Amino acid sequence: MFTLFYSCKNSSATTLDAETTALETEFQKTKSETSYDKLITKYLELIQKNKSDNTLTEDLIKRAASASETAGKTSQQVIFLNNLVKDFPNRADTKESIVQMVGLLNKLNKKGASDVMALAYAKAYPTDSKTEELKKNVSVATSPENYILEIGKAIFADTIKGFSETSAHDYVDACEAYALVLPKDPEAPEYINKAAEISNALKTYEKSFALYDWLNTSYSNHKRGQMALFMKAFLFDESLKDTENAKKYYGEFIQKYPNHEFAKQAQLLMDNLGKSQEEVLKNLQEKSKAN
Repeated sequence: MFTLFYSCKNSSATTLDAETTALETEFQKTKSETSYDKLITKYLELIQKNKSDNTLTEDLIKRAASASETAGKTSQQVIFLNNLVKDFPNRADTKESIVQMVGLLNKLNKKGASDVMALAYAKAYPTDSKTEELKKNVSVATSPENYILEIGKAIFADTIKGFSETSAHDYVDACEAYALVLPKDPEAPEYINKAAEISNALKTYEKSFALYDWLNTSYSNHKRGQMALFMKAFLFDESLKDTENAKKYYGEFIQKYPNHEFAKQAQLLMDNLGKSQEEVLKNLQEKSKAN
């Protein structure tokens, strides 16, 4: 198991409040499930309250990853490292975090994501000392793009059962792994978008929202990044029937991208939120007569 290149004990990046410090001390002393849960809950609370403070947020995510490692919470450790790499890609120790994630994903039997991340690392850092070591553990000697393509084919490979949820989840993880390691690659936003589409099919909407947020935040000038905000609103509208959030994000889309080709459609959808098909048809007919 890879070790996290950070320790709560020797962090001097930020000074936390007395309550958080006490929770850290309690966890370091007891290593109990209860103390871990309290500490992580506090970290997440602080992250939510201080979203605009990048220095504090980065430090808190590092602390959460370290606590997860100490507690043996591998899945949660991967989540925190994922967010660390995604939100702060220019850190000096980003490569170390990626290498660690490869090992942790492999430990969690997420072989597809682990292999794609290792292959993407080799593409991003061909001369790095860790590259050959990572490639040795990859099951197929190929490019990360071809590896993802093969996972994608497996989604519908079974002509009897049809859609394979297992392969679909693997595909989402693999696409995300690629973009984490190669965020500036031209294909990165495309892979994130493909992951979101499959996540929609799986009805794992929280994952879909996270992927669309990633697109809109990190690739706001890319067509996929702009469309991601529309898709977020559309998911709330059509799939979740959440008119309040649908209205919120349709409005944000129109405000941010007033000249986008989908701006008029977003306005139309927002105007008809909560209305029956008969009401929508009647409104369209009235507008048609008025014009």
